Amino acid sequence: TTIAEADDSPLVLPAVSVYDRNRNPITNGSQVMINGTGKTGKIVAIHANGLTPAQLRRNKTVEVEGAEGKFEPVELIRLGLH
Repeated sequence: TTIAEADDSPLVLPAVSVYDRNRNPITNGSQVMINGTGKTGKIVAIHANGLTPAQLRRNKTVEVEGAEGKFEPVELIRLGLH
């Protein structure tokens, strides 16, 4: 899994897993829907910033193509299989 740091350089962290609101694994390239808005897009970056898995799940760390800002993984719903 490639996760971006604060400076946007990619950081490979195979031990870190990120999950959507239904506990489905999500990664860069996963197609997701943003809960509450119904907008869909692909994940373009997940910013770890040295966070623990618990912090990663509850902080705005995920960028979605076509949506402004970052989202908490628990705000996202994976669509189909990546």
